[in-house]
Amino acid sequence: MKAKNFPQLALLSLVCVACVQNPLAQAPAASSAPNTPTPTPIQTPSISPPVQTPIAQEPAASPAPNTPTPTPIQTQSPNPTPVPTQTSLEVAQQPTNSLPPAQTYDLRVIDKQLWRRLTKITFGEDSIIVTMVITNGSKEVVILNGENSMYLYDNYGQRYNLLPPSNNTQIMIKPGTTLKGQFVFVGWLQPKANNLRIYSTINYSSNSITLFDNIPINR
Repeated sequence: MKAKNFPQLALLSLVCVACVQNPLAQAPAASSAPNTPTPTPIQTPSISPPVQTPIAQEPAASPAPNTPTPTPIQTQSPNPTPVPTQTSLEVAQQPTNSLPPAQTYDLRVIDKQLWRRLTKITFGEDSIIVTMVITNGSKEVVILNGENSMYLYDNYGQRYNLLPPSNNTQIMIKPGTTLKGQFVFVGWLQPKANNLRIYSTINYSSNSITLFDNIPINR
């Protein structure tokens, strides 16, 4: 009985070996580890484009309560100074004389041993002032206004007498000395005069000399 069963056992062993070595046999799916939770896939949310929020405009500032609104200051341009008008009567009453400005000169004359130089003439409302330098080159004293005879003439024949200084009324010049000063002749210059001459006597003679001739006046 025991000898008959060996071949059957050997056949069964071969068959099982063949089943294990069969490459076409599919291995059963591996079972998951016991008590291991299945991981849940992480859902990535889709990124939506940024939404631009419009900038809110600030409301205009309201004036403070009970604060009066300042009134703009209105500046007025100053009124121009009115130009005074002259009536025909006022124009007629104005003097026709127009005094010339001060004149500067460099006039030089040598005569009778008197060295003369005239540098300036100023015209006033009641006088004519002549600046002169006179040097006595002689050996004797020279007197130019011994008999109140030093004067000025214009080209219209008007005479302007000298107003002598109080400290030297006779205009006396010692030998070798120089007299420099302003000689004042009385009167205002005629409106149309444009030329002057200065005359004087020497010492107490009645003869006169011309100190300066043909003095032009520029207006």
